Amino acid sequence: MKLLIPRGMVILILMTMAASPVVADPVVAEQPSAGLPRSKDVPTKVEYYYRVKWGSLKHFISLYEKNHHPLLEEMRKAGFILHMKTEFPYTHLAGGPRWDMRVTITYRDAAAAINDPAWEKAWADSKARLYKDGDALNAEETMRFSLLDEHWDIVVSDFPE
Repeated sequence: MKLLIPRGMVILILMTMAASPVVADPVVAEQPSAGLPRSKDVPTKVEYYYRVKWGSLKHFISLYEKNHHPLLEEMRKAGFILHMKTEFPYTHLAGGPRWDMRVTITYRDAAAAINDPAWEKAWADSKARLYKDGDALNAEETMRFSLLDEHWDIVVSDFPE
């Protein structure tokens, strides 16, 4: 059984996290909250899973590295992303749980992960600067996504610590 979380649900979960302080110790709950980080101010980690059509992984990776990864690097340089890691399974998986590529991104906060207007502006500016031919970029990104069987995102937490 696979559980896919629609983007709208991811946004709802992140917004709930941002609005609710996470408290694991009742003693901490009784202390004044001044100086404690709120959930919206802590890094937010998202895992992006890609299940690629058989025989298309190398083509998918080449398009990802050519078009998408440089934009993510720009967001890292701008401070929206703290860390990125790309992984591939060492062994093959069964059809249902199979994924071919996982990209884990740690954003500076929940806003950077889902709805920061400054991110959108920086993304658009970087896209215009890095890719002069927008039509070619859009065609290649359409091709990249056509190589997928499935794609899903999971917000993960390092709690409890």
